[in-house]
Amino acid sequence: MSGGPETSIEFVNLRSRTVIVYWLNHHGQRRQYAVLPPGASYRQHTYVGHPWVVTDRRGWALVCFEPTRSPGRAIIR
Repeated sequence: MSGGPETSIEFVNLRSRTVIVYWLNHHGQRRQYAVLPPGASYRQHTYVGHPWVVTDRRGWALVCFEPTRSPGRAIIR
């Protein structure tokens, strides 16, 4: 299974605690890509249709994002 066109997504952590950014692979398994402390941001190259999930340190999902054709921002509150 492959993704769509190339794009990017900027993850921005506005929470008061660290969050972890994961890509969900084609089997639905998490692959860690970044650990963002409070106030940090991170730009990730990706593909349209590739889902991303952001969790707290315990692994609890906070929010999911799916990239669009235009580079986007994923604000984590």
